[in-house]
Amino acid sequence: MALTDDNGKPLTRAQEIMKLAFKEQGDTRASRMHEKRKAWGPAWEAGLEAAQDLTSIRNAGEDVVNHPRHYTSHPSGIECIQITEHMTFNLGNAVKYIWRAGLKDSDKTLQDLGKAKFYIEREAARLGRPK
Repeated sequence: MALTDDNGKPLTRAQEIMKLAFKEQGDTRASRMHEKRKAWGPAWEAGLEAAQDLTSIRNAGEDVVNHPRHYTSHPSGIECIQITEHMTFNLGNAVKYIWRAGLKDSDKTLQDLGKAKFYIEREAARLGRPK
């Protein structure tokens, strides 16, 4: 049975997710979702769209939030974060950008490598060494 809003209109899948989330938090008032939607305006709508997009992507077999393909597709089977979480912020980011270069967006490979260089230079400066 499909969930409905206060007026009996069927909810989209994203709206159903939000309504169920409120219910799980113990808020059973049907008007709660409407109140938040009215208060947040466009941000609420954007959140609903993002929830719908994320649901569609997860249903398609990719978890873009926790395990995006450009960080999990290395032939070793190791995920980028398994390595970078043991590094300083700057070095971890440098490795991250090298790791994903050409994988996230092949048109931005040079940009990713430039970002890696930026973080390497920041780390060198932090350590007091010349660039």
